[in-house]
Amino acid sequence: MKHYLLPAAYSLLLTLASCTSEQQKLEQAIAAKEKELYGDSTMTVDFSKAKDMIALYADFVKQYPEDEKAEDYLFKAGEVSMGAMQSNVAIKYFEQYYEKFPKADKAPYSLFMQGFIYETQLQNTEKAKWCYEKFIRDFPEHKLAEDAKYSIANLGKSEEELIREFEAKLKGDSLSAKN
Repeated sequence: MKHYLLPAAYSLLLTLASCTSEQQKLEQAIAAKEKELYGDSTMTVDFSKAKDMIALYADFVKQYPEDEKAEDYLFKAGEVSMGAMQSNVAIKYFEQYYEKFPKADKAPYSLFMQGFIYETQLQNTEKAKWCYEKFIRDFPEHKLAEDAKYSIANLGKSEEELIREFEAKLKGDSLSAKN
């Protein structure tokens, strides 16, 4: 019996070591690509690097969904996608994040970012409003709740309209300050 146990234990150890090394290789590739992507002092988005970064994050989340880093990588996949103007991809990752980690610290941000992307990148005011309203319902005390309310109030307004309203408000504030 001992003769069978030793090879089985050795085989299990090798299997665990190879899994760990594959995960470590992926983590190292992510770290290297992050340095490459974020180390650019020109602050311009290299879309091919961003695409590679998103793919690495997605691979990690798919292969190691229960690992504690999966949560962070899923959120980062949304952020990088948004920055690379891959709006629908970003929304997909932020939705996945919100569904999988509804109690996480970044859950409110993942919902807010969906509304922001619908509003600013996709100009879909209906979906933006829905996300912002859900945000206000789910996180009424969050520091972004006022931003969500402001966004709802100004959905669909042009920059010129917002500037006129802001100037009118400033003018009204200065008149009331004089009285």
